[in-house]
Amino acid sequence: MMLPLPEKFDSNELFIIFSTILTWALMFILPRRLPAATITIIWTFNVFLALLADITLSVKPYELYFTIDHKKHELFDVLLHFVTYPTLSYFVVNFYQYKKPKGLKYLFYIIFWAGVAIALEWIAVKFQVFTYTGWKLYLSYITYLVVFAATIWLSNFIEKKDPYKRTPTN
Repeated sequence: MMLPLPEKFDSNELFIIFSTILTWALMFILPRRLPAATITIIWTFNVFLALLADITLSVKPYELYFTIDHKKHELFDVLLHFVTYPTLSYFVVNFYQYKKPKGLKYLFYIIFWAGVAIALEWIAVKFQVFTYTGWKLYLSYITYLVVFAATIWLSNFIEKKDPYKRTPTN
């Protein structure tokens, strides 16, 4: 079954295209500190979390928000969930690997990235990527704190099981 195209091509589709191109360009420009296996696992984990949120929070009985133009999924929903959204967690873990902050620095690191995520989500709301029908932005902030902490924990768990050894070609 093929997903439908947008009913009308407007600001939310443009925002998703622009965000995707920008974040993917940054992923290739900035130094990578993660092995492909870790990237794949954290990417899949974050796609799962995004889909789980939509399956539980954006359908009846809650219907707290919907994405893009309407309550039905379309092609740009797939792009958003599978290609655009996971890039932020990639950056969180990739930059974490640079200094690996501990204690209060770790807490501030998570708080900082949750703030970045909220700022991006707020912009996405302005571009009507998300339409809140009961959801509140502060709930997203709390969610991002948990998601980023869990994603970093997962990357640390993977690294303990299979340490990444940087070589000049990586």
